Amino acid sequence: MDQHSRKVFGYVIDKDIQVNIIQNRVININHLNQKDNHAVVTLRKTMMRLFIYLLENANSKVIQHEDILLNVWDRHGLSSSTQRLWQVMHCLQNKLSLLGITDDLITRIESGPVRGYRLCKNKITTVYYYEQKNL
Repeated sequence: MDQHSRKVFGYVIDKDIQVNIIQNRVININHLNQKDNHAVVTLRKTMMRLFIYLLENANSKVIQHEDILLNVWDRHGLSSSTQRLWQVMHCLQNKLSLLGITDDLITRIESGPVRGYRLCKNKITTVYYYEQKNL
């Protein structure tokens, strides 16, 4: 008997940006054939983990700092801090802007006790693949 397991391959943002989880790359597919140095950016492991965590949780609620620090840093044996989160987020947003991703994809939220980020979920499409398992 065969069974298929659905797994996340990556994401598409605004129909022309591909997030390739396996290669830690974000690609503007409209710029690949041009002599543009900003068609592809490679993200470091922690930066990609942060981006993926945000994309996975893009459901119109605020993704709180504490949840991000726990899931992106602490659970991977890394030391977390709000300063480190700010630094990596700032670098991530700079890299994304090189590809033409607008600032409204990731919004910083600081209202009262709630501090975190919100993603514009209607710009994000999850891409899946099916892994076949033989039983």
